[in-house]
Amino acid sequence: MRFIKVVFLILCVVTGLVYAHARLHDSTFQDLGIMSNDDDGYGTRWIYFPDGDGYPHYVNLTIAQEEILTTRLSSSDEILFRLHIGNDTESYVLLDNEGRPMNKSDRSIVENKMSSKKSLKLLTHGWLSSVDKPGVSDLKNAYLETQNVDVITVDWSATASSLFYPWVANETKDIGARIGSFLDGLSKWYNVTGERVHLIGHSLGAHVMGIAAFQTKMRVNRITGLDPARPFFEFPSHLNDSEKLDSSDADFVDIIHTCAGLLGFLTPIGTVDFYPNNGVAPQPGCEDIVKFFDGCSHGRSFYYFMESVKYPKSFPTYRCETWDDFLNKQCDHHGYMGEGVNRTMEGKYYLITNPFEPFGKGV
Repeated sequence: MRFIKVVFLILCVVTGLVYAHARLHDSTFQDLGIMSNDDDGYGTRWIYFPDGDGYPHYVNLTIAQEEILTTRLSSSDEILFRLHIGNDTESYVLLDNEGRPMNKSDRSIVENKMSSKKSLKLLTHGWLSSVDKPGVSDLKNAYLETQNVDVITVDWSATASSLFYPWVANETKDIGARIGSFLDGLSKWYNVTGERVHLIGHSLGAHVMGIAAFQTKMRVNRITGLDPARPFFEFPSHLNDSEKLDSSDADFVDIIHTCAGLLGFLTPIGTVDFYPNNGVAPQPGCEDIVKFFDGCSHGRSFYYFMESVKYPKSFPTYRCETWDDFLNKQCDHHGYMGEGVNRTMEGKYYLITNPFEPFGKGV
């Protein structure tokens, strides 16, 4: 009898997942990828948000801001800054909150790195993730293996590991401010200028980097937002404009939207906003139930950008006002999405990707 109960419970769970998947991808999925209110509140009252491995976690979107502000969680607020050394993707030096080496014997290595004129890439992650998870780790490797740049990975997983997403979203302003102070330390100790600095963040990490650029005394050259998180930033909007990424945070802000209107921002917030496959879920190759709803699409922004590091012209784009204009071929090719973006580009751009690697049509 106990065995029968267990089997019945498993069947119920599987049936529920299949039903949920069907509901998430049925005809109520609107043109812009937003679920309607009759879809059990998905996208308006609750949502599945992926962790760093792509597994879904339930997030309640109806929590009052007052409840978030009064929440006190016992969590370490440690941030780890790793300066990666040479082409060895596993070697790094730990820096303190002002950019100085934690181990004094590494001082000459750090001074040599910081005194270069190469572009300085700072990479960070989102909720329930870290710099060792797929995404930041793969992007870091792509840079070190193919580009002559310096790379710092920023790990705030001590805070991001909390299962209470609303609290973590609210904490991004503190994390971002501390990264801004770290940038000020690089300027103080090594004369690093904002002209060298390129901040790259995924999901909540995109807002963290926007806040860091807003808070630092230097004027940051570029921010890349990889599907900046929507819940509690765009809808429901609990945070001020200064507490989320926008085009004013750096000289140039490029955004890649891959789960717009659900997990990622729908509205354009950058100097240039790219909408591959209309920017919505499911992205090509993410239609299968094993992809756990929209997490695959949310993560695609990482992999599109990573591919562009290796192949700068992999994603030819078209400047259009709407997706329909793009489909009707009313737009001209204008530049590329990703690492090799043309700094004269601005506005909204559309493109189509492949369902599997290589994702770019230009590879």
